[in-house]
Amino acid sequence: MKEIFRGFIELHFKKPVEVSQSHVRDLLLLSVFLDYFGLDNPLGVYVLDLYPLMLYEFHIWHKSLGLERGGLDFLPCC
Repeated sequence: MKEIFRGFIELHFKKPVEVSQSHVRDLLLLSVFLDYFGLDNPLGVYVLDLYPLMLYEFHIWHKSLGLERGGLDFLPCC
């Protein structure tokens, strides 16, 4: 019975997650290479929408490390 459930999970859940992870990895590599070679990144416009969320996540992250201030002068945190 375990083998049936394991096969079902691998068939229906593992493959879509692997495909999604592959797309995210490809997008990250594209972004890194574009930045490395100094080319314009078309994703930059979309990333601006994520800025408030990422700033909040950065705040939570540095507080969890026990740091009162973020330590990055270009981020208006704390």
